[in-house]
Amino acid sequence: MKIKYNSNLISGALFLVVGITMRLLVPSQIKTYETSDINAATIPMLLLNMLILLSIILLIQGICDKAKKEVILSKKLLNKETLAKLKPLIYMLMLLAYGMILPYAGFTISSLLLSNGILLYFGARKWWFYVIVSANIFIAYYVFSNLLNVALP
Repeated sequence: MKIKYNSNLISGALFLVVGITMRLLVPSQIKTYETSDINAATIPMLLLNMLILLSIILLIQGICDKAKKEVILSKKLLNKETLAKLKPLIYMLMLLAYGMILPYAGFTISSLLLSNGILLYFGARKWWFYVIVSANIFIAYYVFSNLLNVALP
């Protein structure tokens, strides 16, 4: 079976919906009692406005572009090409698992699991990569908790 789709149109529409939804949720999620122009919600709002703008540009490109990608669905879906395309999805699932583990295991343990898991997944073979990444997590924890007095989960 053959499926034709326009990736710019699909991704532009998807991220436009995500951007608008998150833009509407920011005031309820980030409570600020400051009256100044720059407050805790400024950077998230700027980033979400940029996401919405770029999504609109991508949507316009998708509408103007008539070329469509063609995908052939067959029983041989688990080949090397398909598995290579799944790498970003698996990476996103790792980040989602990190977000779910973080409140229970804390910053240090969950960050060690995520960073070393990513290195393993992408095939890092040199042992000092793991040492450097792990040391950076401990350094970040020390800086935030002791020097900046910021509580990490």
